[in-house]
Order: sequence, then structure tokens, then C-alpha cells
Amino acid sequence: MESQGTNPSTSVHVASGLHATAGLFLAVGVVTGALGAHAMERVLDEDGVGAFVTASHYLLFMGAALLGALATGRETGLRWVVWGTVLFSGSIFGLLFGKAAEFPMSFLGPVTPVGGMLMIAGWVRWTWGLLGRIRG
Repeated sequence: MESQGTNPSTSVHVASGLHATAGLFLAVGVVTGALGAHAMERVLDEDGVGAFVTASHYLLFMGAALLGALATGRETGLRWVVWGTVLFSGSIFGLLFGKAAEFPMSFLGPVTPVGGMLMIAGWVRWTWGLLGRIRG
């Protein structure tokens, strides 16, 4: 599916919901990164802090990558990336907050790799569509 955000009369790209989601990922990534660097070490062990930082980094990386991908005018696969990022980072945060609050959230454990697979599949799908456009 081509981007709905292109205005053909001016060739100016108009922001879409995916742009807003990318911005939200960036904002939440900065906030959680600061928490991981300054507050979570008081409640989590070293491995937990590392996992927290990893989840924060993925929000930042995927937010920036989504903005870059959207600049091509192609959205195919990017919603999979969004949902994969939500599941991946969200499940890690949920597991860690549950551990810190002594409220078991172990059911979230299998969600993390599903999120990772959705991110991968979304990027493959987006790249495949982009390659088809380049060749066509």
C-alpha cells in the first residue's frame, strides 16, 4: 500500500499516523532511557537494567527507522514493525516492572520473540516492496 500522506499537487509529504507513532516511540525511548540510566538501577539487578536499556534502545531505533522509511513514501510492512516494537519493548518493560513490583508477569516472556519476529518480518516486507518499486 502506498503512503496515503503524499499530496501529488505539491509533492509535499503529509504526516500520517505512522509519523506520530514514530515520534511517540522516540519520546518514550528517551524517557525510558533516562529511567534506565538513573532510576532503574535502584530496583533492578544489572541484567534487568541491561534489558531495560535494550527495550529503550529498540524504541529509539525503530522510531528513527520508521521516520526514515516513511520518507520513501512506502508504508508496506511498517505497521508490522510498529506492532512488533510495541510487543517487544512493551513485554520487556512489563516483565521488568512486574519483577520490581513483585508481581509476576512471566506470561509476557513468550511475547518478546513474537515482537522481534514481527519487526523483522515488517522490515523484510518493506524492503521487498521498495526493491519491487526500484526494479519496476
